[in-house]
Amino acid sequence: MKTIKIAQFTFVVAAVALALPVRADTMSVPSAEKPAYTFDVPQGWHPKADAADESVEATAPDNHAYLSAWIVKTSDEKSLTKDLDATLKDSMKSVDPDVKVDEIDQNGTHFFAVKGSGLDKRAGTKVRFLVGIFSVGEGKAGIVYADYDADAPAGALDTLEGIMKSIKVAGKK
Repeated sequence: MKTIKIAQFTFVVAAVALALPVRADTMSVPSAEKPAYTFDVPQGWHPKADAADESVEATAPDNHAYLSAWIVKTSDEKSLTKDLDATLKDSMKSVDPDVKVDEIDQNGTHFFAVKGSGLDKRAGTKVRFLVGIFSVGEGKAGIVYADYDADAPAGALDTLEGIMKSIKVAGKK
């Protein structure tokens, strides 16, 4: 009888622990003093802000996933396409033709979500990437780029999608 109760108690404790959110660090772009938008990265990703170019970068502890976020001073389609192309050329040796673009609304903001895959420029390995593009007001756009390699743990995509879902434009709910 006691064994069954101990097993039930252990099961309940484990279920509650799994249901609790993982602690995260909230990052502000371009800065904590004047955020245009924020997002949460898992604890242990060691995000770094670069005040000179008003960007934030973070890398997973195992180095299998990477994230970079910044602001573009103009939000017209031509400029955004040019910036996305430059970002992909900087990160990728080649991009596979199966790039998918979706439009989503979350946290009061309309997003363009780009997903695709290709060969990493530095490591030469297969990677998948996600890019979120959204208006932050005043004619500016926020861009969040993330990628993860083929050797990434099974939950890497879920983690990166969770980061993307945590994006909140300042002043919107």
